[in-house]
Amino acid sequence: MTFQDAIAFLDTWTNFERTRQRRAMRQIQPGRMARLCQLLGDPQRRFRSIVVAGTNGKGSISAMIYSMLRESSLRAGLYTSPHLEHVRERIRCWTAGPAQGARRHGDDWIGEEEFSALVSEMQPVLETMRVQDAEHAPTYFEVLTVLAYFAFARRRVEIAILEVGLGGRLDATNLVQQAVSVFGPIDVDHTDVLGPDPVSIAREKAGIIKPHQMAISVPQRPEVLEVLQQACDAQGVPLLVVGRELTAAVQRHSLEGLTVSLTGLRGWYDALELPLLGRHQADNAAAAVGAIEALAFTGIPYGIVERGLPAVEWPGRLEVVHERPLVLMDGAHNPHAADALAQALKELCPGRKIHLLVGMSSDKSAEAFGQRIGPLASSITCTKSHHPRAVGAATLAKRLKPFCAEVHVMSDPADAYTYAINTVGDDDVIVVTGSLFLVGELRSAIRSSHVRPRRPLAATSQENA
Repeated sequence: MTFQDAIAFLDTWTNFERTRQRRAMRQIQPGRMARLCQLLGDPQRRFRSIVVAGTNGKGSISAMIYSMLRESSLRAGLYTSPHLEHVRERIRCWTAGPAQGARRHGDDWIGEEEFSALVSEMQPVLETMRVQDAEHAPTYFEVLTVLAYFAFARRRVEIAILEVGLGGRLDATNLVQQAVSVFGPIDVDHTDVLGPDPVSIAREKAGIIKPHQMAISVPQRPEVLEVLQQACDAQGVPLLVVGRELTAAVQRHSLEGLTVSLTGLRGWYDALELPLLGRHQADNAAAAVGAIEALAFTGIPYGIVERGLPAVEWPGRLEVVHERPLVLMDGAHNPHAADALAQALKELCPGRKIHLLVGMSSDKSAEAFGQRIGPLASSITCTKSHHPRAVGAATLAKRLKPFCAEVHVMSDPADAYTYAINTVGDDDVIVVTGSLFLVGELRSAIRSSHVRPRRPLAATSQENA
């Protein structure tokens, strides 16, 4: 089986990332995932794990934990979703110990040969399950999740960080017996599947909590924190919260990133450099450090944190891809993420004209997004990614018009980006936002022949595909 064959096989399974099927998503049965893993030898039992849930921030927290583990002697794995440009981004392993010198982007992704070999090995079991019950066959995400478990087991990974895909209680990642559960901010998103309000959504996400572990959370709404606390109490699990048992303080915030001081479970970490933008990343870092400390009863070497956080990379989240004009790419797509983006723009770009290049999925609230970010914009250009869930550019423009006086329509994202970067002033700011699918598409297009940035974009996934 070639890599292209493996991708084609994966695409034969129901993919809720591409087509929303609300009823089916609400009726996922965890037993299906358990059976699939059992038929494949339960690879998820061969490593310890940290599971990270939340509405926003869970990817950043996962990336930080993994980056720190890469500076230890442990064999580490990372599983995240969705991918920006290449499916191999989702499954990463680092088994070589602390790196000597700078890291090379993509050096830890699962290889094409390994990917296709594992899919080939799984194929007979998957096909049998499909024949036996086609209506309840595994989904694309479930197949990829088991593929990650397989890869981690084969690489003899000792600690795997698993980012929850959607919710928590019914998610494919919830099959593991993790050592630590971490919660990023919990707010409103995917209400058609998870529930209409933060409390309902928190109950779904709290479904990952199990006995004999530790739970860590960033600051939450009081009603959300109460849900998490009740779930932890029911399982006899301690809950540590940033701002209570753990602390984070921002010393510097610029377009270069953050300097933060953190108090963990067993130590104080002063003047740590974090190359991510947004003050919220300080709380995420505190949760990540707490999760690392929770794995070790005797504490962790300071150098793991000191070297690991500055080396973290998490593209597409307040990422600077161009300097004059300043171009930021941020996959904010829900109200909470839009609030964080707006706060960062106010602090980092005062007095500068901001031009938004926006594309969104049809199931997201453009109005809630526009209320938060529209008033900061001198102009909004609406576009449409090639993702099947993307809303039409003209429709999006009508929904965002009440929030900005100047709204344009340019359906092709690459054309819209080219036009923007060549017409705005050098001191202006372009923000590509509204969807990770749009961000991923444009990161790839920037390197193609018809979109020439004024300076090269740093190495990205496509270059290592």
